[in-house]
Amino acid sequence: MVRFLLPAALAFLALQSASSQSLDQFFKDTWEEALRDNPETATGVGRHEYDDRWTDWSKAGRETRREHLEARLKALNALSMDNVTGQDRVTVRLLQFDFQSRLDAQDIETHLLSVGQLFGFHNRIYLTVDRMPAHSVRDYQNIIGRLGAVPAYVDQNIVILNESIGRGMMQPRIVAERVIEQLTTQMNQSADQTALLAAFRNFPSGIPLSEQAELRQQATDAYNAKFLPAWHRLHDFMEVSYLPHVRKADSISSMPGGAEAYAILVRRLTTTRMTPAEIHHIGEQEVERIEAEMQKVAAETGFKGTLAEFQQRLKDDPAQHFQTKEEMLIYCRNIAKIIEPQLPHEFRHIPVLLYGVRAIPADREASTATNAQAPSPDFDTPGWFNLNTYEPEKQVKFDKEALVLHEAVPGHVFQITLAHGLKGLPEIRRFYGNSAFAEGWALYSEGLGEQLGVYRDPMSRFGQLASEQFRAVRLVVDTGIHQMGWTRDQAIEYFRLHAPQESVAEIDRYISWPAQALSYKMGQLRILQLRNEAQQKLGAKFDIRDFHDAVLQNGTLPLDLLREEVEEQYIAAR
Repeated sequence: MVRFLLPAALAFLALQSASSQSLDQFFKDTWEEALRDNPETATGVGRHEYDDRWTDWSKAGRETRREHLEARLKALNALSMDNVTGQDRVTVRLLQFDFQSRLDAQDIETHLLSVGQLFGFHNRIYLTVDRMPAHSVRDYQNIIGRLGAVPAYVDQNIVILNESIGRGMMQPRIVAERVIEQLTTQMNQSADQTALLAAFRNFPSGIPLSEQAELRQQATDAYNAKFLPAWHRLHDFMEVSYLPHVRKADSISSMPGGAEAYAILVRRLTTTRMTPAEIHHIGEQEVERIEAEMQKVAAETGFKGTLAEFQQRLKDDPAQHFQTKEEMLIYCRNIAKIIEPQLPHEFRHIPVLLYGVRAIPADREASTATNAQAPSPDFDTPGWFNLNTYEPEKQVKFDKEALVLHEAVPGHVFQITLAHGLKGLPEIRRFYGNSAFAEGWALYSEGLGEQLGVYRDPMSRFGQLASEQFRAVRLVVDTGIHQMGWTRDQAIEYFRLHAPQESVAEIDRYISWPAQALSYKMGQLRILQLRNEAQQKLGAKFDIRDFHDAVLQNGTLPLDLLREEVEEQYIAAR
């Protein structure tokens, strides 16, 4: 294992001059160290030197990463900021927040959140291989190498889970069962079915047929001899050893130190200092406000009943439902193509939009929400709007315009691609991410639909409000479960009253990943607050394209830092 490039004392001395050159080197060294420590991250940002390995989850590996973070943070905190200006100042403050929040949450993320039906350590295997290039023989050898390294990865994580059992840092039964269901499906897939070997079914023409056959055989052997036995071992451990020790209540607060853990996650995932009680109250207010708007839109259609009755009518309307998964995919692809030509009306800078719309794989679709991933920075692999097409006949059409705005354009794919391509920022800034900014921007993007060619009828405008209402409901339910001790049944009842169109799987998501669901509305509200402030102070000088530039031009920022940058560098400067 490569150790820290600059020990804390040397890092301190290197930064004392606060010269731009010394800071640039520090940022570069920090980023390179992070990529070595986290090979999956390197793959995701288009750096492929480490594509044949996984993160070292041994105890020594975990301690090394903690030491690296602590040393870097110590050096930053010792830095005199008197002469640090401009983007260097922003980068230092961002890294101080990020490193501290990561250290605070490290044990929680390692021992608790590593088990989950969305991004648990078992699904990271699939998500990472999906991002790997498949153009050369070396690319294919890297995939084979990673398959061969799965047993060690699994064994290291089983050690972690045994530690989790000993410390009482356990997920509840519903989460463990969801993971076991996914593992069961995955381990029952043959080599010609698994997504892990998809690249070996469609080689590029530049690789000779003889080499294709050899690589395909090596991959099949690695899958059968390495991956599958490890997956069976993991499945058996989860069923025999983990499941009997799950925590009894759904709330994270029910485990030892759980209340403090929730506060740490709220801070990390909202990037604010708001308390769960304050967020819960905001959620209740927002639900009430949005439902009043929904009632008005329902009345526009001539409907005179209650909001619940109108939602039931939509649910019962065959015209609002899909017949097949392919119909859902085509519907969403068409929406994206309506939006894209309208983007110059709202944005001065538009990134390369290399992405597609595809269904979430069958082994994960029942418990995985729709999500997005941007293309690799070198565009070696495309971006994807991963659509949950599970039981299409139960899904509605009226909320899909908002969904495309959120996940694709100008939401996640747009924003992340733009950040990756920003000039003049160190790589550690261009690839930094947090939920509050990313999800807040995506939810804010849903509100731009009318200007971008959609929301042309009451049904789609109702769908946009229903989507926003759903995010407000999340504030209430997440804090209800993890702060106030709501049961899963209580959360389901609140959903029934305020978000009846949403799947119960959403509630299981909040149980498995506390506080992440808070980030959407908290981020959106901050961006809207800044937009209202800019409109009031700038008056006729306000241009929506300039405001969007001000929000996006620094890449992803913690919300408090975003507010300062927009107020000082955009509003005050004009």
